[in-house]
Amino acid sequence: MTLKQLEAFYWAATCDSFSIAASRLHLSQSSLSKRIVELEESLGKPLFDRTLRRSQLTVEGRALLPHARQLLAHAEQVASMIKAEENLRGVCRFGVGEIAASSWLPRFVSHVKQQFPALSLEPYVELGQNLEAKLIAGEVDFAMIAMQSVHSQLSSQRLVQVEFVWAAASAITSDGDYAEDLLKDFPIISLDKSAGTRRILDCWLKDQQRKHLPIITSNNLSTMAGLAAAGLGISYFPKGWLQPLIKKGILRVLPSRTPLQGLDYYFHWRTDDIRPYISKLRDLMASDADYTTSLLQL
Repeated sequence: MTLKQLEAFYWAATCDSFSIAASRLHLSQSSLSKRIVELEESLGKPLFDRTLRRSQLTVEGRALLPHARQLLAHAEQVASMIKAEENLRGVCRFGVGEIAASSWLPRFVSHVKQQFPALSLEPYVELGQNLEAKLIAGEVDFAMIAMQSVHSQLSSQRLVQVEFVWAAASAITSDGDYAEDLLKDFPIISLDKSAGTRRILDCWLKDQQRKHLPIITSNNLSTMAGLAAAGLGISYFPKGWLQPLIKKGILRVLPSRTPLQGLDYYFHWRTDDIRPYISKLRDLMASDADYTTSLLQL
């Protein structure tokens, strides 16, 4: 029995497929399967039932899983104790939303590289529900999502609350205009329902007792900003994120008689993932996650 065999078994058992597990370990699927077969031969028992359409753990496989997790965690703890933290190495895949990607993400990546130069980061930019699905499937190690997960496989910790404001093109607004006033003539521009920020709009519309307002839906925040700048509707963004467009006089922040709710962002990770670097990167992200940072693309 080797740690590499246990590692192959652990990821195959906790990811949605062998192909995802192989990708996580940067192996071919055949190499991953070979390590698992070698482990099964050393134990004298099959760990996966391969007679089904999708391989499932056998009784012995389910019994081995928590022990494999503990052995791998102990191995990482030993390595951390012997080696300096700067030598933390490997590939870390994580997910953030577009607001983070265009504001504080570069600073976070820079700080990680300064502290852990041998750790390779692979950020994925997705909407919240998609990131949660990737995390459950084992495709990413952790994710920053605008909601608290209720999934049994995931743990979450609140890191920051973000304030949102209404904005519209200066060309279609006047001094003293409220967001509610413009809704008589213009649609709302919003991310689709799979985005955590959409809940802000849903709650606001409920408070306004308005259910059938026209909404232009996008899956990209920069597109939303462009549509709003073109005067095609009003939209809502993190306070401070649009400063470049506001300073240029392209967009104007609109007051609202009913303020938008703040949105809590949570760091999510798999509950059974006890690798030390998860907590280290969570702490770094907590200090770097500033959603008031101005939009980088403009």
